[in-house]
Amino acid sequence: MYNFKRLVKKYGKIKPFYETVTDGHYDYAQGGIWVDGSVDWIEFDGAVVPLGEDVVKDNHDYTIEDKQLYAYASLDINSKVKHKDIIYTVMERADYTDFDEGLNAYILKRGDVNV
Repeated sequence: MYNFKRLVKKYGKIKPFYETVTDGHYDYAQGGIWVDGSVDWIEFDGAVVPLGEDVVKDNHDYTIEDKQLYAYASLDINSKVKHKDIIYTVMERADYTDFDEGLNAYILKRGDVNV
């Protein structure tokens, strides 16, 4: 197996973040007061690279504004990733564990571009 960790580190100089959302709830230990939910961004190791020209050409859902992410993190489809202050949605996931244990590749759809 090839160790992609070096490549992820090399091309992941600007680290991405994934979104975590906590729902609001009543805190009964505090007398039943409402505690607002929160949105946090957690930094992780990953390499965000341009989406392959062949993917853009073959799939009309993607543009050159979309990206590919290589990471050892496990992200859900439709989760949010922020890179360089741009928010993307995880659209597809490919398991790359045949190449390196725990490695995943994701297609990220840019969220602030009207197509």
